Amino acid sequence: MHPTLIKIGSFEVPSFGVMIVLGFLAGLFLAVKRAPKYNITPAQVQDVAFYALISGILGARVVFIAQEWGYYSAHLNEVFSLRFAGLTSFGGLFFGMAAIAIWCRKAKVPFLVLCDIFAPAFLLAHAIGRVGCLLNGCCFGGVCPVNYPVGIHIAGDERLHHPAQIYDSLMNLVALGLVLQVEKVRAFGGQIFALFMMLHGLARFIYEFWRAGTAEQVARGAASSTYMVLGGHQLPITDAQVMALVMILAGGIMYGLFARRKQPEARLATDPKLEVV
Repeated sequence: MHPTLIKIGSFEVPSFGVMIVLGFLAGLFLAVKRAPKYNITPAQVQDVAFYALISGILGARVVFIAQEWGYYSAHLNEVFSLRFAGLTSFGGLFFGMAAIAIWCRKAKVPFLVLCDIFAPAFLLAHAIGRVGCLLNGCCFGGVCPVNYPVGIHIAGDERLHHPAQIYDSLMNLVALGLVLQVEKVRAFGGQIFALFMMLHGLARFIYEFWRAGTAEQVARGAASSTYMVLGGHQLPITDAQVMALVMILAGGIMYGLFARRKQPEARLATDPKLEVV
């Protein structure tokens, strides 16, 4: 753990914040490089990325508070805290997509085209952001064996924990490699986005088996994600895993629907009549 990257007097630069910025810039660079394949200009990508970033950060905070409302309802003074521990990636993803959809309607650019462009960028940014989680000491994994070769220590606990953040980073990097390979033989519009939904959802589902949470959550006896309750019975999967399964299912359905349509990507990117929102 190394939550503070630089400290000069009372001035501190948080490691997590730096990694988030690096992740955003790396994702933006990838999106800009790929944009011409979809008949989208770099300027358009940069424009929509700004709005997606702001909306994503807001959404990550709002969804986290909703998820942990049992705690925040009793600590309303912390609702507007700017600490980076209070964010969730699902909120960032969905609010970011909403911002992209709004921008697309105003700019008359097909939504699916932007989704195909930004899907690999999100995977890269997410992988880098998880390194920030490791440095910040949040989203860590559960306790692992004493002789576990890659086990890490967290604040206030002498036991070794799984570096779950790195597991998630590696899974998303593998997903990134897969979608970029598929892009070389892309057959239809929306294919990359649908594949992203399935692979990122799968990575999140697996990651949750390792995840323990943040130091604050563990200290107050709360899980990073609450377990799903159905008919008064607690299921062996978390709410986040349910969301991940929904992503996987939605991605699979979209893949099948988009494959049937098989609209050429070039037409999809240039013909306003083919806009998909």
